[in-house]
Amino acid sequence: MEAVKHVIEPQYLAQALAQGVTVRIGQMNKTEHEGIIREIGRYEINVEEQGGTVTILKQDISYIHSPRTLIQAAPPMEQDTAANPEHSASMRPNVQQEFLDKAIRERHVLTLFLLTGQRVKTVIENYDNFTLLTREGEQQHLYYKHGVSTINR
Repeated sequence: MEAVKHVIEPQYLAQALAQGVTVRIGQMNKTEHEGIIREIGRYEINVEEQGGTVTILKQDISYIHSPRTLIQAAPPMEQDTAANPEHSASMRPNVQQEFLDKAIRERHVLTLFLLTGQRVKTVIENYDNFTLLTREGEQQHLYYKHGVSTINR
């Protein structure tokens, strides 16, 4: 079983809500919404844009962009095989976790290819089971893994 890291998405969304930050949300169908998060549900986010409220299902979201840092990046998890027998030599490596941890540790600039066809050059700050927290200059972004087709270094 994979070690559970802290969950990024709820923390990121809660900070966006608390700070009243205008965010840009890209959906899988290439639709974009820009507005202020007003409510966060388990499966949806309500965004106020142009005087109305739009409900966006999380499963349809590819990314959420913030113009400023909402949460601080945490260092990548180190795998201690001696202290954690679940990561022994007999187990298959978690290739995704190893790739992402190395990219964070070494501050690699990666190219994310989204299912929408968009290409994004970015630095990954942190990740969890469902999302990638990235930085492009002063902007912080949350990408949903289900919206990413490929990551290249």
